[in-house]
Amino acid sequence: MSHRGWRTWKTWIMSAVLLFGLGATSTVLAQQPAGPPGPPPHGKPLLTPEDRAAMAQIFWHRTQERLGLTDQQAVDIRALLDTQRAAARADVQRLMAARRQLRNLLDQPTADAAAIQTAAAQVKELQATVLDHRLQTQLAVRAKLTPEQWQQWRTLRQGMGHRGGRHRGGFGPGLM
Repeated sequence: MSHRGWRTWKTWIMSAVLLFGLGATSTVLAQQPAGPPGPPPHGKPLLTPEDRAAMAQIFWHRTQERLGLTDQQAVDIRALLDTQRAAARADVQRLMAARRQLRNLLDQPTADAAAIQTAAAQVKELQATVLDHRLQTQLAVRAKLTPEQWQQWRTLRQGMGHRGGRHRGGFGPGLM
């Protein structure tokens, strides 16, 4: 086969491979479900409680090192955050339910304006309650740290951003 014939043959092969690859890719993409990813198909969470506990242990070990916390400070702060989180959980769940109710009312074209205003007032009230929980947590953590440790704590927490990308649902030091 001549050099020119070989180049033509290679061009045809490359074109076929490219078209096949594009066709396969479009088939795979067409089969992907629309919308944000949901829970895994088998219904189990991605992380087990043991995984989460191990990650928390790593986080706390790193935090203790970076801030120079004493063992007692670390224990006290972890206990404080756990207690505050548990205390705020019911209010957060009520806030999420109130937001869903407000969204549902807003989605209805004939919803009563007074009902929407009442639902919005409930959301505002619960947001204030949740903010109060977060503020009390901040003040309690700050009381257990030196001024230098507090500044470092704030810097570390700001670097964490929005966990999960959805909302600021945590009740740790992510406030302000």
